[in-house]
Amino acid sequence: MSYADFRFDALDETLPAPFRRVAWFVVEWIPLVIVAGLWELASGTVVSSEILPPPTAVFRVTWDLLASGQVLPHLQMSLYRIAVGLGLSIAVGVALGVGMARSKPIENVFEVFLALLYPIPKAALVPLAILWLGVGTETAILIVFLACLLPIVLNSYNAARDVDRNLIWSAQMMGMPSWKIPIKVVVPATIPSILTGIRQAIPIAFIALVSAELIASNQGIGFEILRYGQIGNYTSMFAVLVIISGAAFFAVRGYEWLERKVVRWT
Repeated sequence: MSYADFRFDALDETLPAPFRRVAWFVVEWIPLVIVAGLWELASGTVVSSEILPPPTAVFRVTWDLLASGQVLPHLQMSLYRIAVGLGLSIAVGVALGVGMARSKPIENVFEVFLALLYPIPKAALVPLAILWLGVGTETAILIVFLACLLPIVLNSYNAARDVDRNLIWSAQMMGMPSWKIPIKVVVPATIPSILTGIRQAIPIAFIALVSAELIASNQGIGFEILRYGQIGNYTSMFAVLVIISGAAFFAVRGYEWLERKVVRWT
């Protein structure tokens, strides 16, 4: 729980709901407004406006790009790549994490592999992925998959390792086959931690995707950022950055909302 969470939880019983909503709005958005104001002041004074366009110009171009639909095909392609890469990392990461927690041989095999893979910047794997898969969607999906895999594996592994032994013993005493225990007992007990791992992986997926598209794509948000930067259209480049940042923000908030609504018991 953050400091702000603690302070406003303490005020829950003393402030009416409308005031609490206003307080949350101030806490979340005022720092961003301050940064935008400093950015506006710095543009054209501290830094040339050609290199650092003011936020007013950036937001105007952002609206134009969205309203015209020019950037939407690239955004759709990027979101598709994230969805596939993240989905694969969830499927493989949960299975691998639970498997490592339940089987010592599996843990011994994959622990070293994950320990060696983790420190490598995923963007450094893009040239190798290009050799294997070429320039395009497959390479971007692979990079997103590798970047998102570790947080999901670690959260699944730690949660599965800490599952209450009484639950497993009870299932065994009721005659449940050993191969069903991870599916029927362990995975349901680890759902809260798995959801946390997915929450951590979503922003990582956006970071990995843009890194891959900057190098190995002819379509997508990362490609648009690179293209505008190469032709010196820095206002549009910043606008595309705002769009992908907004998409990541709403993806995380949407996931958190869905988690609260659908899986209340976690």
